[in-house]
Amino acid sequence: MRGEASLSDVRTFTKTTRLQGEVRAPGELRAAAQALWLAAIADGESRFEHVPPEAAATLDILEGLGVSIKRNGDGHGIVTVQGNGLGGLEPSSQTIDLDVPQEAALPALAILSQQAFVSRVRIAPESREAAMQLLALLARTGAAGVEEAEFLLRLDGTESPGGVRHEESDLPGAVKLGLLTAGLFAEVPTVVRESPSSKDRVDALLKIRGVAVEGSRQADPTVRTMTLTPGAAPEALDMDIPGDVSRAMPFVVAGLSVPRSEVTVRRVMLRPENRVFVDIVRQIGAELEIADNDDGSVDLVLKASGRMKATRVAGKRAQSLLDHVALLAVLATQTEGEFIIRDVESLRQGEFDFIEHLADLLRAIEAKVGEYSYGLVIDGGRPLKGARIKTRRHPGLTQAFSVAGLLATGDMDIEDTACVDPVFPGFFDQLDALRSPRKKEKTT
Repeated sequence: MRGEASLSDVRTFTKTTRLQGEVRAPGELRAAAQALWLAAIADGESRFEHVPPEAAATLDILEGLGVSIKRNGDGHGIVTVQGNGLGGLEPSSQTIDLDVPQEAALPALAILSQQAFVSRVRIAPESREAAMQLLALLARTGAAGVEEAEFLLRLDGTESPGGVRHEESDLPGAVKLGLLTAGLFAEVPTVVRESPSSKDRVDALLKIRGVAVEGSRQADPTVRTMTLTPGAAPEALDMDIPGDVSRAMPFVVAGLSVPRSEVTVRRVMLRPENRVFVDIVRQIGAELEIADNDDGSVDLVLKASGRMKATRVAGKRAQSLLDHVALLAVLATQTEGEFIIRDVESLRQGEFDFIEHLADLLRAIEAKVGEYSYGLVIDGGRPLKGARIKTRRHPGLTQAFSVAGLLATGDMDIEDTACVDPVFPGFFDQLDALRSPRKKEKTT
């Protein structure tokens, strides 16, 4: 049973006049899991920074496969992996749960399929179709894999994997990466084809690790051919994992809402499937610049302009932002006009009615909000007032009202703030560092 928040778990936020500086978000799980699996079969020691908390499961799996890993518990996500080389993994006594994005799950599946031992692997439902497609193609290399039960695969492995020329040119990026990764274990080259217009460029992930992959359109200008020549394990490398843009959104809202703020979110991955919040922010007139980095990540450069227009978020856009509805609602309080958030009824199910509780909290800070069966309508542009916030140990609510506390008159006392630590270690430290020295939050 949950009792009252302890005094040590309550943070008090007060209105601030400016935010300035740079922040980082925890690493993206997709990028981290890819890097960790490739480090496991590399020659030498790889060191990573900003490995996200969710990657702990991947680290446990690799340790179960005989990989030596050192974890630094200082909150900066520093992990060191001693690679075992291509043939150095050991059989695991446990079912291997690849509950990571399929762009990371499929190269891991490819690595396991090329081992000389049997593995049992559980995959996420959204990865099943691509995983079965990959296994069907890898059967050409001599690797055998079957689905023993729903989402549970048995990989029989192979002692002499072969290289294959794959003629298909319309494969998903995750499948292409899986095929090239499997090619590392072959004795002859592996060829994978793709459309010249493809933006996947999965070969880049291997090239930076010294793998010989050559891209060419010479034989057929309508097809880009990637040829991987085996011969050595990937090289070990040190890598700063690019950030998860979804974790950076509280800083985005804060940087655009607190007057005179200038905030830069460094090195996040902005992909088609996770840029909806960023697109909405730009749509409402916020000043957000996207600066490309050489490694495929971007910097988000934010300036508070003071004029943001309300909009309507519904349908697929709303569904993709279910984890950020509270933050979106706080942003809505800073816009001009009626901001509509609908098609989020699913948030009423679960441990508590999230929409009802969010509406109550918004009213507590004197936002004008209408609650409907489908969601919320928020009339923005009104001054906010501090209140005591019961977050119900929900990280999204906690972060959203921490941002609201920077905008409200009076103290914003937020309970159960420790719930943020498992998903974003150091969040409050970074938020505090952006503030004026005289306006920092207090922990009681």
